[in-house]
Amino acid sequence: MGQYDISFKDLIAGAEKDLLKVIGFDATDLQSMNDLQSMNVEFSSVKERRVDIVYKCIVDLQEVIAQIEIQLYYERYFPIRMLGYWTDLKQRFPEYPIIQIVLTCGRNIKNSFEEEVKIKKSTGKETKSSDQSETEKSAEEEIWSVYVKSKYIVIDLCEIPFERFLSFDNPNINAFGILSKDCDVGKLLQRIIDYKLAEEQTVSLITKIYILSKLAKRDKEVEKFMQETQKINLMEYDLFREAIERGLKEGREKGLKEGREKGLKEGLIKGLEVAIRSRFGSRSQRLISKLRQVDDLKKLHQIAKKFSRVKSIKDIEKILLQNS
Repeated sequence: MGQYDISFKDLIAGAEKDLLKVIGFDATDLQSMNDLQSMNVEFSSVKERRVDIVYKCIVDLQEVIAQIEIQLYYERYFPIRMLGYWTDLKQRFPEYPIIQIVLTCGRNIKNSFEEEVKIKKSTGKETKSSDQSETEKSAEEEIWSVYVKSKYIVIDLCEIPFERFLSFDNPNINAFGILSKDCDVGKLLQRIIDYKLAEEQTVSLITKIYILSKLAKRDKEVEKFMQETQKINLMEYDLFREAIERGLKEGREKGLKEGREKGLKEGLIKGLEVAIRSRFGSRSQRLISKLRQVDDLKKLHQIAKKFSRVKSIKDIEKILLQNS
């Protein structure tokens, strides 16, 4: 399971009713039905299928089985997989209508599977030719037709207005606003911070927003906001580690083109700059100026190695002084 799918499912957990309202379903009496194995569902495939999320709920005064599937990339045979899910669920819950909802983000996901097979069957009956007096033996043709059609609902979260996500007093639902085409990144992150949740919970939410922001190509906006506001000491967590790693990777790639050592130096400096800004905000410029004066690759490696253990601005100043 990819990091995007995990973030989706973590945000959905406990916020199912509000999520269904966001996409247009006013569902009540939600009951999770995800433990399919303990309910003896007979999967038709040899390889076990993994249904993302399944609920029994009431929609428009009728009990239904609602399946929410997350599909964030193109998959040629996805409609067939959805048909397989439908038959598996229908076998387990034959008395309930099945509603299938697919959540995606800016991907062209097909919303149906349709196939018709026609077979000609000979009846063996004799027919008389219109221009001959004699009876000819010919086979009358009868057409057998097998027709299968399955449709499901595809919701592109990018097309839902940003303010709709923010209209709910639910930080998990707000977080999905990062995917909206008209998202205001600063407003979204400030909204999450204003809930004044426990620090670890806030950072966890922002981490998920950061991961999903890559789908909408807004990850740099998230990084910039957190660097500038300094509401949370993010470097104690994993939020911007990828930003640092990206700096190192860019440096390594540049090193192949412009000289390995020079590229690695620039990559390390870039990664450390991101880390210092995210840790110390407006106080970071003086530290970055000192960092850029370090020209020894081995010393830069030492600084990067020690940085994760620093607790204050004095600690990083000491490390820079030792390696200047």
